[in-house]
Amino acid sequence: MQSLASVRQTKFTARGEPLLRQFIGGSLKYASSLFPLSRQARFAAWILPKRYWYRFALFASRVHGKLKARTGGNGILTEAVMLDNWMRALTFSGVYPIPLQPGQIEFLKEQAQGRGVLYCWTHLPLMEIPLSALYILGHPVDLIVADPGKIVDGDEFILPGIQARGKAIPADRYTFTRVRTALREGKSVACLADPELLGPSSSQILRVAGMSDAFVVFTWAERQPDGVLNVIFMPAPSPLAKTDEEIDQNMEFLQISNRKALEELGVAPKDAS
Repeated sequence: MQSLASVRQTKFTARGEPLLRQFIGGSLKYASSLFPLSRQARFAAWILPKRYWYRFALFASRVHGKLKARTGGNGILTEAVMLDNWMRALTFSGVYPIPLQPGQIEFLKEQAQGRGVLYCWTHLPLMEIPLSALYILGHPVDLIVADPGKIVDGDEFILPGIQARGKAIPADRYTFTRVRTALREGKSVACLADPELLGPSSSQILRVAGMSDAFVVFTWAERQPDGVLNVIFMPAPSPLAKTDEEIDQNMEFLQISNRKALEELGVAPKDAS
């Protein structure tokens, strides 16, 4: 049988745990208001050699994840999202090495001369890393469709770890018209198939690619246990999709991949619907 002291201790712990979580959560919000991530990144960049910036981003994002888990939140998802935020914030302070392992893109050389290329995926952590990899591989993307909040200096997009910036347009009602024009001119475009993380996916961008006779490439990145980022480039199941059936095949691949990635991040499928 439990002793009276142990019962009291259990009740105290049960009452104290939510209070502790609230205290930690409130403290973090207050600290963030005083020291926003941009300021933290500038300070870290000032005191650390550039070769350590990415390792620091890994460390800092893990701290964010552990604190989030301590307050009852999703630590895995928080760590992944914060790594993206740290890599971007550090890039404002200069170029620094990010350990990338880019996949092969030889299949792009086999495409008809002048054919546009659509790089597509869904909103997931590390979704900006393929843009940096393509720049390193000598295939910078001509046009990036981005959330307006990610566009700087009017029409520029930050490539993590890279000095050069991509040309960006905001995701608005004119997006598909501008994308179609670029693809028909034989340019490369990067555009996601959903409006935000956990948002509903749409086949519209794939239909625009089909109408433009563009080649569709699915691309994403995966973080390995040692921190290296593997970047994958693969032709869509139907890379020149023009029929509804072919577009549906591509959408099914995107949705299944998105659901699997979210499950690995601790997000249940019902939460992602």
